[in-house]
Amino acid sequence: MSVKEPSSALIAGRRLAYDEARPADPAGEKGTILLLTGLGSKRLGWARQLEVFGREYRTIAMDYRDTGDSDGASDDYTVDDLADDAGALLTALGVTRAHVIGISLGGFTALHFALRRPDQLDRLTLVSTSAGGRANVPASPEILALLTPASGMEIGERAIYTYSRIMAPEFVAAHPEELERIAATARYRPQSPAAYMRQLRAALTHDVADDLGRITAPTLVIHGALDPLIPPANGEYLAAHIPGARHIVYPNTGHIPIIERASDFNRDVLAFLDEG
Repeated sequence: MSVKEPSSALIAGRRLAYDEARPADPAGEKGTILLLTGLGSKRLGWARQLEVFGREYRTIAMDYRDTGDSDGASDDYTVDDLADDAGALLTALGVTRAHVIGISLGGFTALHFALRRPDQLDRLTLVSTSAGGRANVPASPEILALLTPASGMEIGERAIYTYSRIMAPEFVAAHPEELERIAATARYRPQSPAAYMRQLRAALTHDVADDLGRITAPTLVIHGALDPLIPPANGEYLAAHIPGARHIVYPNTGHIPIIERASDFNRDVLAFLDEG
């Protein structure tokens, strides 16, 4: 897989890598979008959104600390730390306010960003994610077991094994080429087991169930009706408890609507952002 050299910014002594797309005429930009990806994932997961959104918005997809082309970490951290990294990256790039879009762990991070940095947030899009804590509706034990690192399996094959179980079966059967792309992404600068466990432990600290009423940014919640990893009831809770939030549920869609329903997702998100 050919990957272009990312840009980077130095945040608190740590290099954070990102890709960026923007309109040919920056004077015509509608604003800035920040894309936050999921557990064990890289900025490359936004391949179907980066260029599309970048036609109208300055669009930034970042690698978290300990992930992809960003510098590693040695100590544990929290989702608050990831949210602060995101805010500091925007500041370093001269961005005062952004639309933040997060999927799964990226949704956790986006929620913490909304609560910790409201002055930096325009609109919020939460995808396949949860409030955590007492509000979280967990996956089945069989699906949760997919989050445990497996020794002895090549990383690309492991990605295929995992994603084929968290995406809608109908999509998986019809799009084997997408699983190959997912495997190729997993093989690019793979995350070490120690780094993955630090990220997983950070995800387990996520809990904003009692704070959703403080979110003031216009919010769109998107979920797949067949999501087995973060069941749809979690999206329902977010939409019911964030003031004024809108809710879209895609039928026959699993945990990765940014791939499974890329065209619909891009259309719906851009329509939501254009309202602002």
